[in-house]
Amino acid sequence: MPPILRLFKPLIDFLLTLILWLYFTLGYIFFFIPIIILAYPFIHDRELLFQKMNHNFYRVFFLCLGAITPGLSIKISGEVKKIRSSVVISNHRSYLDPILLISLFPMHKTIVKGIFFKMPVLSWVMKSGGYIPYSPDGEYNNFMEMNITNIARFMERGGNLFIFPEGRRSRDGSLGNFQKGSFSIARRYKAPVQMIFIHGTERLFKPGNFFFNTCVKNTISVEKLGSIEPGPMTAREMRERAVRLYAERMKHDINK
Repeated sequence: MPPILRLFKPLIDFLLTLILWLYFTLGYIFFFIPIIILAYPFIHDRELLFQKMNHNFYRVFFLCLGAITPGLSIKISGEVKKIRSSVVISNHRSYLDPILLISLFPMHKTIVKGIFFKMPVLSWVMKSGGYIPYSPDGEYNNFMEMNITNIARFMERGGNLFIFPEGRRSRDGSLGNFQKGSFSIARRYKAPVQMIFIHGTERLFKPGNFFFNTCVKNTISVEKLGSIEPGPMTAREMRERAVRLYAERMKHDINK
């Protein structure tokens, strides 16, 4: 990092964080919500409207992020951009990961912590976008089952259901325990599982930090590791295969 950037790094971290948070808040207040309100009465497929609005909102966010963050580059594999009609699984290292995937897939759904469905504005966005709530105590079981039942038709139209099988962010970069749910859904609806790997988001927005970490050389990348096509494999066998593939990819990073 050039000495001049090192000297002003705390200030640049603060200013970039401020700019991006302003994009979120002012973008939702003056762009996202007004357009949704104006278009809502005239759009039949409101769920798709929300998903495409979210997709474009976060797509612009990452374009801005790459343009104004010193030292940052963003590389998305062409294979990832072409994924359609699949259950997409990924490793999870940063709060940026979910919105990064939203920015890549125009038609998307995901499973979200139930607590977000209790927040006034977020709850409206989540439900309108067709996102699926999950709570360990089973509070949202009926709503979750109703949304998952519609997944088959959604994927037939080209939509992707993306899930982080670890269930939570890895704070140290290690691979957590994979839950079986995403593989059970793929098997139930005979959908392919597309395995992707996200790298670099944890360096830009570190777990436990409020400010973005700028002025360091960093590449955010998203690559496709492989796929599991519908077939005779059990959900457990699919999970074991995915864990092996992710473990091999992470071992490659360590040995670099």
